[in-house]
Amino acid sequence: MKLEELLEPCPKCGSKDKIAQRKLLDNHRAHAELNAFKCEECGYIFFVNENIEEDEKKELLKELNKIA
Repeated sequence: MKLEELLEPCPKCGSKDKIAQRKLLDNHRAHAELNAFKCEECGYIFFVNENIEEDEKKELLKELNKIA
């Protein structure tokens, strides 16, 4: 996801606030893998990591859509 895309307002609600959902990779919490960006207000999903496993992606989308 490009910086310009990250700064754009949400197409659903117009909010510019976004949440980054990350998966921590080690015990020190210094490294993380980005899973998704979503709108803080309405839950619109901007980006889902294409490198995660299909089952994990389905679970992530299911969890994100529960909130929306």
